[in-house]
Amino acid sequence: MGALRRLQQRNVWQRRKPILYAVGLAGAATLGVSACEPGGGDLNTSAVALTVDEMGTKALERQRLDVAWISCTARYEDRVTPKSGSPTREAVVEVDCQGESDSDQDITIKGKVHAVVDGRCVRGNLTAKVDGKEWFQVDVLGNCGADDGNDDGDDDGNGKPSPPPSPG
Repeated sequence: MGALRRLQQRNVWQRRKPILYAVGLAGAATLGVSACEPGGGDLNTSAVALTVDEMGTKALERQRLDVAWISCTARYEDRVTPKSGSPTREAVVEVDCQGESDSDQDITIKGKVHAVVDGRCVRGNLTAKVDGKEWFQVDVLGNCGADDGNDDGDDDGNGKPSPPPSPG
């Protein structure tokens, strides 16, 4: 009986291992995401890459482009990190996004960003291209102002990103 009980106890731990691994990975992922979350509107490369990815996808989809995927990377212009250890007003982040539409068209979004507003928008100069053709060029991507309300992806208060090129 004692040997059978020991075997059953071993099986319990073997069945619990995958659950414990999953809980551990979920905890690590939560810590990783919260570590990348910008505090107080600071400019950091993770916030820029994530915001451009999300807002760029929304802007392209509003212009009737079905986006399959987009992946963005960002880095401080001319240096690895800001000199002081925290972003300055002069900090500029270069962003480079690559992606693909549902119809296998290549998508790029590139430019320079100097501000991120609470993950809702980025300010800078960004250009999106689909299969090498300029799709839009904006100074603001996303909805920075709570009172803007037009949700057109550029927050300039009166316009929309330039219309997509006509086919042909």
